[in-house]
Amino acid sequence: MPTLTEAPLETRCRCDECGQRKPRKQFSVANGICLECFDRYFQFCENCGAVLHRLASRTHYSGTREIAFTYNGQVICWRCRNNLEAQNRRECWPRKALDTSAATYTRLGSGRKYGVEIETASCNRYEDLHGHTNFGCKDDCSISGMEFDSPVLYGDEGLDYIVNFLNFAADNDWTVDEDCGCHTHYDMRDENYHQLCSTAYAYRKTIALWEALVPSWRHHHSYSHAPGWTCSDFKQVATNSNFRGIAAADDFDRFNEFVDYFDCDRYEFVNLRAYGQYRTFEVRILEGTCDASVICNWITVHCRFIDAVKDMSFDEIDDFFGRTRSTNFDGLAKLIDDEDIEAWLKQRARTNR
Repeated sequence: MPTLTEAPLETRCRCDECGQRKPRKQFSVANGICLECFDRYFQFCENCGAVLHRLASRTHYSGTREIAFTYNGQVICWRCRNNLEAQNRRECWPRKALDTSAATYTRLGSGRKYGVEIETASCNRYEDLHGHTNFGCKDDCSISGMEFDSPVLYGDEGLDYIVNFLNFAADNDWTVDEDCGCHTHYDMRDENYHQLCSTAYAYRKTIALWEALVPSWRHHHSYSHAPGWTCSDFKQVATNSNFRGIAAADDFDRFNEFVDYFDCDRYEFVNLRAYGQYRTFEVRILEGTCDASVICNWITVHCRFIDAVKDMSFDEIDDFFGRTRSTNFDGLAKLIDDEDIEAWLKQRARTNR
């Protein structure tokens, strides 16, 4: 059997730009674009890192990639251009670090750092928050309201900060719709390669469980879809100690190479590409909500889930969660070990059945 580095036919991909089939290792970090085409036709947004097509590099362009814009000397995407223009009109503002150095962890039950991005359909009087919150505010063309992103949060005090922020939302009747999502980030900077892989594998293993806890329209949403790789695919690659020649000790590069190998994209239900940019795993499957209790419970569940599964082997994860939704739910409840949150999980499952 050929090794992964020999690039057998089934590991070759077709470049979206030139149409040639090439080994995976000859592809850029941008999904579907070979290195040669990327260097010739594409570049990254200097603000957010999105892949952009340099329209000036070709006479005609009929592709689906975003076009690069120039704004104040920066080459950026149109979303960042809109955000920067809005900031100049004082409609948007960046998040600010929150001092929670004396955090407690009784309710959260985890020392893991986290963050949240809250998308809205309407957000009355949100301008009043400018200068009075550590949450950032930005425009997002995919929603009719604004998106609010938290600073890095810690412990129970971080949960309280979310509650206080969303009290303003409740007082001013903020709304969400099916275009909105609620994305949560979990700090993974202290995990090694094996812990990163175990966590990613556990999420893929339990995808039916997370789908059971959200509305059905989030299951195959274009901004929170299932990954293209399977658990068996994952095992084969993650356990290859010589994968692409990356040293076992180089955990950060090795995991990012793994993400590239499977062409993971940032719109999967768990965005593994966030690790390369922020050192986090981003969970995107939760529907849009301004309900503080939903968000705080969701964060608590995922913090405890990651803490529990990161030190399990793949076989232990298989044994623990089994193969059915009911077994998955029982396993999650056992990991969370909190009667109130278990009741909340059951209620969520009943509501979204």
